Amino acid sequence: RRDDQFEAIPLLLEGDAYLWYAENSDAILNFEIFTKLFLQQYKSTASSPTSSTVGTRALVTSVPDHTSTSHLQRTVADEIIKRPTYFRGSQDDVHEWLDKLEQRFSMAQWSDANKLHYISIHLLEDAYRWWMQTSSTINTWSSFTNAVTRAFGSTRAQELAFEQLKWYKQTINQSITQYYDKIIELCKKVDLAMPDSLKLKYLMAGIKESLKTHVALQDPKTTEAFLSSARKIEDIFALNDTNNELIPLATLNATTYQGQPNQTNSTRTSNNNFNQSNPRYTNTTDTRSTYYQNTSAGNNAHQQNKSSKFTRPTRRSNACYTCGTPGHYARDCTRSHFQ
Repeated sequence: RRDDQFEAIPLLLEGDAYLWYAENSDAILNFEIFTKLFLQQYKSTASSPTSSTVGTRALVTSVPDHTSTSHLQRTVADEIIKRPTYFRGSQDDVHEWLDKLEQRFSMAQWSDANKLHYISIHLLEDAYRWWMQTSSTINTWSSFTNAVTRAFGSTRAQELAFEQLKWYKQTINQSITQYYDKIIELCKKVDLAMPDSLKLKYLMAGIKESLKTHVALQDPKTTEAFLSSARKIEDIFALNDTNNELIPLATLNATTYQGQPNQTNSTRTSNNNFNQSNPRYTNTTDTRSTYYQNTSAGNNAHQQNKSSKFTRPTRRSNACYTCGTPGHYARDCTRSHFQ
């Protein structure tokens, strides 16, 4: 991999070291020659802290001194070259590899030209052999991504992704961000060069009905605008749902108290419902009730008869005690006591 290291030299140098390399590039034909000439150039100044620091930093870290942004970009670029994201061919997922690679390139803010120039250090085995055969026909980064996807992407996986993309719908508990990421992922698996306008159509087709109308009214023109509008609407809906759930405690207690039924009526109603659903029990109850009513009536009649037997008349009888003839008293009776 000496060739890859040799190609990365210009990216790792800056300042005086880069100017030195530019002046001697015609004489530097490989990495070994570069190493010898570089050591000869800076070995004599190794005892000088300033010169040594400049030369070492230029070779290893390539970190400029003027801005922190450039410092970060150079550090990321150095990591990309020293620790490549390897792709071996059919045994690896080409879509996943390209996603990871794009993330690293974006952090380093590499141009498409730089991406294509250093892509060979990321390829191994079948992928590297394929690149050596086709590199002469690939002149842009987009043409590379399309070519490598066609060469190592699974046709069956692409078909499955397309079917899933056509029918994919946002689920109830799925946030708009999760839904967006899933649709974009499927779009990349189907076609890395899919136009943004087509991605937007797929996003609108599967969004929740509760959000679709509101997002459509915003008329987003790009996928980024779609995500921004949908997030705002989703946040508003979530806020409204939260407010509706915050019922005042006093109102809740009052409603609960008013909803409690009268205990007596409830008990009476419960008994009636039980009697209706248990006719046998109802008949038994009625029989017992009739028995108690008859017994009570009989007892009352007996008490009345008993009372009348021992009740004295309020008026004295107008009959003679001697002869028993009514109409006169014993003192006026003319009959002899012995007749």
